[in-house]
Amino acid sequence: MALVVASSAQAETKLKAIGYTSNLYMWGMEKAFFAGEFKDAGAGVISIDAVPHDVASLKGPEVLSMLQDGTLQLASQNISYMAGEDPRFEALDLAGVTLTNADAKKATDAYKPVLAKVMEEKFNTHLLGLAPLPSQVFWCRDKISALSDLKGKKIRIFNSTLADFVEGVGGTSVTIPFVEVIPALQRGVADCAVTGTSSGNTARWFEVTQAVYPMNVGWSMIYWAANKQVWDGLSPEAQKIMTEEYGKLEAAAWAAQIEQDTDALSCLSGGECKMGIPAKIDVVEISEADKEKGREIVRDYVLPGWAKRCGADCVTEWNATVGAALGIEAPLP
Repeated sequence: MALVVASSAQAETKLKAIGYTSNLYMWGMEKAFFAGEFKDAGAGVISIDAVPHDVASLKGPEVLSMLQDGTLQLASQNISYMAGEDPRFEALDLAGVTLTNADAKKATDAYKPVLAKVMEEKFNTHLLGLAPLPSQVFWCRDKISALSDLKGKKIRIFNSTLADFVEGVGGTSVTIPFVEVIPALQRGVADCAVTGTSSGNTARWFEVTQAVYPMNVGWSMIYWAANKQVWDGLSPEAQKIMTEEYGKLEAAAWAAQIEQDTDALSCLSGGECKMGIPAKIDVVEISEADKEKGREIVRDYVLPGWAKRCGADCVTEWNATVGAALGIEAPLP
């Protein structure tokens, strides 16, 4: 079991955290947060020493179980990795359901209490925050001009809801680890691949692709959480600092998502490039017809597919929270 370590000299609680992937911007935000704002706010009360999960030789999917059993004290990771354990962890990242940061925030605010309860009761963790990464979009090795051009293509995905969307466009899903996508595209193992706008730019996917189709099919939502015994062992003052400061990190991450998306797409199209890597590939304009087709795929494939995985009670709960916030309804299985 994880123990809260306190320094008797300063009566300061010292925790260890696992952060996000080392070469992506979110870890940069976390690193600055722990060393700056959080350090100042928690001075003399609580401090956090953090390392990225990949530097600690941990893979994303194992992080929740390690938080659950107390091996880890604090951690951040993609929430959809846990969808195999409970389909409710997929509920905020259903492909094509929320297309804008504002709608994603509405959905998250509505569903956050549900996830907090699930994480505490089923996974022995205390939820500290939720935020999106940049839009998950299609990167294709050949030029495309419309959603229909994805039909018949082998498309790299990384969760079940993306597989539902790809089925809806008539493509074939292939599951490939992020680090293996470039050679897979080069060899034709995949024709297209889904990842974020900025993560694909940072990883230089533009060197093996000719087009980005920027229909948003997810956010790769991340969570920050603490082992429940660790959380319960903190003083009320320390808990207050943690809640307030992680709330600030969460808000900053929501704002950064917009900045990262805007900059990455500009970088990829040969425009102004402040944070990413300059490139010049086709960034396809999404037609009104394709937007309507995307909504049909959500209705006919994405929502029914998730509903079957989650069950009637889960769907009813989603309709009363996310569905009510967005004005949509998932069908009962």
